[in-house]
Amino acid sequence: MRAYIIRNILAVSVLCCLFLAATAVAEEASDAAAIMGRVLANRPVLSLRLDADLTVQRRTADSYDLQVFLNGDPKQSRTVYRVTGPEEAAGTTVLMIDGGDTWLCEKGKTEPRKLTPAERATPFLGGDFAYEDLELAFLRWPNPKFVRESRRLGFDCWVIESAPAADAPSQYGRVLMWVDKQYVAVVIAEAYDSNNKLLKTFEVKSVRKLDNKGHYIVGQIALANVRKKSRTVLRVIEDHQDPLDPALFAPETFVKAAATPSKKP
Repeated sequence: MRAYIIRNILAVSVLCCLFLAATAVAEEASDAAAIMGRVLANRPVLSLRLDADLTVQRRTADSYDLQVFLNGDPKQSRTVYRVTGPEEAAGTTVLMIDGGDTWLCEKGKTEPRKLTPAERATPFLGGDFAYEDLELAFLRWPNPKFVRESRRLGFDCWVIESAPAADAPSQYGRVLMWVDKQYVAVVIAEAYDSNNKLLKTFEVKSVRKLDNKGHYIVGQIALANVRKKSRTVLRVIEDHQDPLDPALFAPETFVKAAATPSKKP
């Protein structure tokens, strides 16, 4: 059943890229840049409000309640994460702008700050997802390389290798991605450190159908930190196609903006 569902999606592209469109395409050539272009292009242009939870699984499990907002702009995706529980973390808010800008407002603060490139490698809520992981920045790294064809998780895949630009700080030296050939969907990724040691694995566990027009989003994604022997799971509980206030996605106003625009009397 899981294989059937995943074969109906196109691409893993953020939690800003983690939200997908589902229109089948054929990618004949094993051209890495073309394949990654497909992965990035196929996301639903829908304005979404998602109720989600983030569970950090170590010796004990820490769980956080989230609201996730997507602007649905085909030209530049923007994603907001608001922590709504537990109380000691509620209020933490993050804005991610497609292309690398990340803004953070910590609990108890009234003004956000833009994260430096180095800070984007720090953990979100103390879990295994760093800020650059939430954005899946490696999908946009320059000059991806075709490695081989391989079968993984029951899918016939292209294996694509990507590495950060020399002037772009990252916790990773390279990332390997298994991209399903039929739907150009990343089904799993392995991230290696600068010493070529496996550091993290990303795996899509489920997807959610949004409507009858072929729109899907990732329902659950798991990130395993091999070095720390821990695992963090981000799971969508409910989805809503709501009109969203543009102020929710602007660095100057995202912390205080309402989730929905005011209705005219």
